[in-house]
Amino acid sequence: MDIRFRFMNKAIIPNISSLLFLFILSNVFLVQSVTANQSFSIMTGTGIPVSGLNSWYNSAPILGLQYIIDNNENSKTIIEFHYQLYSDNSLSDREFYWVVDRNNYKSPDANANMDWVDFIIKSRIYFPDKTRSFGKRKLNPFSSYGLGLYYYNHEVSGLIYPGQSKKPLDTEFQLSPIADKRYAWGANVGFGFETILNANLSLIIDINYNAAIGYLRPFEDWGLKEVMPLQFLTIGLGFNYNY
Repeated sequence: MDIRFRFMNKAIIPNISSLLFLFILSNVFLVQSVTANQSFSIMTGTGIPVSGLNSWYNSAPILGLQYIIDNNENSKTIIEFHYQLYSDNSLSDREFYWVVDRNNYKSPDANANMDWVDFIIKSRIYFPDKTRSFGKRKLNPFSSYGLGLYYYNHEVSGLIYPGQSKKPLDTEFQLSPIADKRYAWGANVGFGFETILNANLSLIIDINYNAAIGYLRPFEDWGLKEVMPLQFLTIGLGFNYNY
């Protein structure tokens, strides 16, 4: 196994102290929320892989939950969970070049998928002087930034072993399946708009860029290079309930 890969694998798995820090940080915000206005949001949208991750996967649906604490009129703290599942981006259609007979071959049984479960704490800053009108509604712009703990499970299977040396190619001789399950620290930044629907309900539209210090091993015979860090965009639509 690549020494660098072993090092990265160990480096991004959080230890107990990291998880304890995250737990304490969350509780600090929750204690603060006792005296602050609070709200809850359910979000859905699209996760879009970028910067190498898009070589593996296309966009996928994303689901999210947010617990929102009002710090003041123009600032909120967001505790957010979201989940997404990237499915195979036609890995079975990718070809590798077999040097023995100088032909290209596909792996018809090839498959890949990637689950994400993310826990993020971020700040949202509003800009009341930049408010825009849209019909009878007002759009309140905001920006956000935060840190998070990202868990992902990347599975690849069914690729024909390209290192065979005897003709004919044995299509049943496959690479061992891999399942990389890791935690990775990361960060995100974003922007969006909020519009008030009634006294207790508002609509939120936002776009976020996420980067996690994770790693996907290369499969260079199929033109898939090393991916690090792991980056994706999220475009979300949510309903925020104030209570």
